[in-house]
Amino acid sequence: MSSISITRLIRRFLLALSFLTVLPIPLIFFKKEIENNNSVNADFSKSSVFFPLAGLLIGGILYVFYLLLKYINLPVQLQAGFLLAIWVFLSGGLHLEGLADMVDGFSGGENKEDIIRIMKDGSIGAKGAIVLILLILLKYLLLYSLTESSKGGVLLLAPMLGRWSMVIAAYSGKPASSSNTLSNMFTRYLGKKELLISTLSAVIFIFLIFSGRLIFEPLILLLITAGATAILVAYSKRKIGGICGDVIGAVNEINELVVILVSFLIIN
Repeated sequence: MSSISITRLIRRFLLALSFLTVLPIPLIFFKKEIENNNSVNADFSKSSVFFPLAGLLIGGILYVFYLLLKYINLPVQLQAGFLLAIWVFLSGGLHLEGLADMVDGFSGGENKEDIIRIMKDGSIGAKGAIVLILLILLKYLLLYSLTESSKGGVLLLAPMLGRWSMVIAAYSGKPASSSNTLSNMFTRYLGKKELLISTLSAVIFIFLIFSGRLIFEPLILLLITAGATAILVAYSKRKIGGICGDVIGAVNEINELVVILVSFLIIN
């Protein structure tokens, strides 16, 4: 593999991290092609192959903090609170904002144009705020309720599958509006190859996390995550004729919750 190909792969991985996390990303791999919009857009779409890895990195950071909190012997309820705060911080709250905007748009808009206008509005409405509160509360209660033997695996698993589900959503849903820059950039060059690689990565990571101890449970989690994503994309298509950046972010947040909930029910 040539040094140019390696550089491009590194750039795509860093693009994935810069989109999904607040981690400081060096710009040296972007400078040479920053003026070539097509190249940047293509790399942004194809960075989706690294989404499960980026999610696993987020989970790894959460797992390290989980071990640290256990070591200093914090009460379980405080552990859950700190872990959730770190979780939100690592993504910058971007996907939570997308979820709130989606709820406000879908619940308040009377037609496609009205829904998209509401989602583009920077303010959060009452229904969006309520959904955010409920989602965060449910995540907290589930993290608090997980047993010690399963919590570490779930912390690794949920961010990884949540980011994988974003790839499924971007592949299966077309942009709802040509003016939606983010969804157009993300979906334009995302094809079967990127979907296949990200899916294979997710499968490998999920079996590594469980170290071969479980077989059917990981498959159930994969299928449920894919199913939940398909339902959300189909609903978005019915409402606005496609997807947008807010919907992609909402897909991640909802699937993280789904993964934690299902893990609590079948693995805990």
